[in-house]
Formats: sequence, C-alpha cells, structure tokens
Amino acid sequence: MRLKVLTLNVAHGAPFAVPLPFLRGRSALLGTLDRVAALLAREGADVVALQEADRSSLFSGRVDQVARIAEQAGYPHVHHGVHSGVPGLFAQGTALLCRHPLESRDTAHFGRDRRVDKGYVVATLAGEHGPEVVSLHLDPFSAAVRRRQVDQLIHALRQRPRRPRVVMGDFNAEDADGPVDRLCAALGLHTPTEGEPTYPVPDARQRLDQVLVSHALRFTRYARLPDAVSDHHAVVAELALQPSTATS
Repeated sequence: MRLKVLTLNVAHGAPFAVPLPFLRGRSALLGTLDRVAALLAREGADVVALQEADRSSLFSGRVDQVARIAEQAGYPHVHHGVHSGVPGLFAQGTALLCRHPLESRDTAHFGRDRRVDKGYVVATLAGEHGPEVVSLHLDPFSAAVRRRQVDQLIHALRQRPRRPRVVMGDFNAEDADGPVDRLCAALGLHTPTEGEPTYPVPDARQRLDQVLVSHALRFTRYARLPDAVSDHHAVVAELALQPSTATS
C-alpha cells in the first residue's frame, strides 16, 4: 500500500488582509478557495486534512467552503465535522477529503474547554486494511487545554479497530513534550524529527502543522509546500506500508 496525504489550515478562506470571510468580496473569497483547490489538484494526494474549513453560514460569506474546495480539486468523498456551530451563523470545523470512500466516520469538538472551532474528524479508508485518517485542530492558547484535548483524542482512537493510522493537522504547538510527543507515545506514532516551520506565512517560524503515522507505515517523502494560499503552509507526506505489516 502506498498513500499520499496532505494537511492544510485554510483559515476560513480569509488568511491575510481581511481575517473574516464575511467581510471579503465574494470573488476574492472564491479566488482564495480556488487557489487552495488548485494546490490540492496539483499535488494529487489520496487524502487531504483541512482545518478552519467551513460550511455555508453568515460567517463563511454564505459559501460552502468545503464543498467548493472538494469540487474544484476533484475529491468526491468528504467528511466534515462542525466544531463550532450556530445554525445560519457558524459552521466551522475540520474536514477530510478523499478520492476513495470513507467508512466508520466520527467527529468530536473540544467545546468543553473553549467555544472555538477546535476538534477532529476521523474515518477509515474503505478496504480490509484501509488506514484510519484523522484531521485534528488543537487549542492555540493553552498547553493544559491541548493536553486535555489530546487525551480525549487518544481515548477515542483506542476504542476503534486497530489499523494503520495517520493523524495530521494543526497542533498549535512545537514545544518539547507537547501534543505531538504525547500522541506518539500513547498511540505508537512517529514523524520526522526535522521539518520546516509552517506558520505564519510568508515568514514561517513555527512548525505547527505535522503528519504523524503508525509504525506500520514509513515515510518516503515529507515536505512543506511553498504555496502561500493561507497563513499556514501545507505539509505533504508519501507513505508506504512496512513489509508484512497490516495493523498498527
């Protein structure tokens, strides 16, 4: 099995001069979303994880941002989780876009900690040994809150059938003994120790966006993409199943 994955925080389609999508002109908002879609189409990943990706609402400029990106980039299978939602006003969350059917879908928000759009979605690629994929967004303000959120994710994933696993997203931390180390230790994941900073664009200083995988998988490529389509850089990884390995 070979798998290409990509993760990107799309910043609600309004990452730079106007950080609120409903204040942007419709053509400018759609232009940003279409540049994101063009990047995804060019890279051709099997699975894409998006953070700060919205369904149609007042906040999103009445644009279903997830559907727009998926349609323009050619992804027929979408799993979106609303982590901060008020009907008609907000529909913010994370998403998985996939070229293959997604099964065993689930979503959770971290609302008990903060009323913000933080949480995760998880699904399994169809097939006997289809890997489990997660799009995750953690709290940007508090290490203690991030620990609680990571512990919630660990507990949830341990209840699911054992499969090769890919956890990717915006971890909002690069500190030692932070969420990445905690997830790797608890779930048997790994990621390249060296990686370029991903935030903020254009002068990135922090490595907030990462891809973690089970030891059943090995990296054959891991790279930060240079494109400035958001205030985060996208990260892409190419993966292969380790010989004689079917579970994580």
